[in-house]
Amino acid sequence: MERNIEKIANTKNELSREEKLQLEQQAIHALLDLGAKFSVQLKEKPQQVNSFVAFYNKSIKKKPLTIKKHKFPKDWDVTIEEKPHANISKMEKVYMRNFYIQPLYLGTIDYLRKLYISIEFEEGKFNESPLSESKKYFKYIGLMAEIAAVAVINNSSLKKETKQIRELKQFFIEHLTVPTLQRLVNIINQMMNPGGFTNSIRLISEIGVTQPKANLIEKKSD
Repeated sequence: MERNIEKIANTKNELSREEKLQLEQQAIHALLDLGAKFSVQLKEKPQQVNSFVAFYNKSIKKKPLTIKKHKFPKDWDVTIEEKPHANISKMEKVYMRNFYIQPLYLGTIDYLRKLYISIEFEEGKFNESPLSESKKYFKYIGLMAEIAAVAVINNSSLKKETKQIRELKQFFIEHLTVPTLQRLVNIINQMMNPGGFTNSIRLISEIGVTQPKANLIEKKSD
């Protein structure tokens, strides 16, 4: 799915407005139907095999030296990936914990709704003084981490914070960066599909106010 979205982004400038809208809709529907993946970098660093260990293992095959690996919980999906180093111009290997957000159940969306309405955001004050006002919203760090945790766990039967949510919430507080959080919230908002839910309400409303036509079947005269 990520490759398809990237392909869509690369061809946007060559398409008409109608074609762009159609492709964007296809990408959104794919997101809603298949879910989305995202990864969070862990603080632990994979140990590199130095030249001495490599030479020793190549020379003495009976008792090769081993490097102690970090042990993560069994239910964690952890992979080693290469990313650009921040200070030096080379790639470094890092641990990435991978997550998969499945299509959200109605119960999960209802839980998220309760969290969303507890956020107070005043557009007027923010527009007047965006720098100072934006710093005030850091008080919602824990709440934003909980929103991410609830979406990832996606258990429609949960009505309040549980141990599972608390543990994942704390992990996100310690590992999520603001850019990753922004991308994640954008994914969650799209997967909540407010437009689709509103259309469902509209259809129900239309059915409720539509009166059945009388005498649709005429009785045959004798």
